[in-house]
Amino acid sequence: MLEALDNEPPVDFSTLDPVEERAASEIRLRDLAGSPEPVAAIEERSFCSDGAEIPARIYRPAGAVNTVMFIHGGGWVVGSLDTHDGSCRMLANRTGQNVVSIGYRKAPEHRFPAGVRDCEAGLDWLLRDGGSLGLDTSRLVISGESAGGNLAAVLAIHARDRGISLAGQALISPVIRTDMASGSYRQFNSGYFLAAAAMAWFIRHYADPSDLAHPDIVPLRARTLNGLPPAFLATVDHDPLRDEGRAYAAALVSAGVETTFVEITGAVHGIWVMSGVTSASRELIERTAAWIRERQQ
Repeated sequence: MLEALDNEPPVDFSTLDPVEERAASEIRLRDLAGSPEPVAAIEERSFCSDGAEIPARIYRPAGAVNTVMFIHGGGWVVGSLDTHDGSCRMLANRTGQNVVSIGYRKAPEHRFPAGVRDCEAGLDWLLRDGGSLGLDTSRLVISGESAGGNLAAVLAIHARDRGISLAGQALISPVIRTDMASGSYRQFNSGYFLAAAAMAWFIRHYADPSDLAHPDIVPLRARTLNGLPPAFLATVDHDPLRDEGRAYAAALVSAGVETTFVEITGAVHGIWVMSGVTSASRELIERTAAWIRERQQ
């Protein structure tokens, strides 16, 4: 896969159009996912956030009771319920629990904090209407990948501050910082699927410069990390975001948060949606699912 990427023409991020890239990413990411697994039942739903209708998709394995809320990645700009459909199917089947995949409005049409507001509205929707949807949210775990991991981490902090009890937070290769100053950014600047230039493009479209240190973008800057729900945090070793994920796991441990840290070796950012090209994707989803099962017992 990386060799194929090396043979593609370089991307000019100064002229790259977000809408065109969003459409291209839909095809590219779905191709990486391979053939989707069957799930007993899948439902399309929606909820309201700031007057907008936000899509959600419920994956229901046979006999599922508990619920996982999942937030997809894509740098806050690309990605959708469809790009992460395959991994959500796998997560539902391997946890044996309902997985509710949450859409959110994308930048730059809807810049920060629109995504945060949409995910919080999604959490409120599940807690309010879960019973009528046949979803038990008493042991709710929130999960997210990449930019979705960032939103999930922020959502866990908000939930704590609002007195909402969560069974856990599962953060997969999360975006934790916006300064792009870590050693892994220098080490894996380009050639490993997610380039530093791409992250700069995502960040620029997501938030104004004055917001880039806001705790709702940089969870390390939260007032405190004490009292957060137990965390599963996974990184991969060939990823510009690796070091900030490690740093957040260490910060959670220092704050007394029960934390399980996993690093997948020989892999690049985005393997969560690459089950069609690498067994590391299946390993990561299986390890995440095993932790979620333990949290929901």
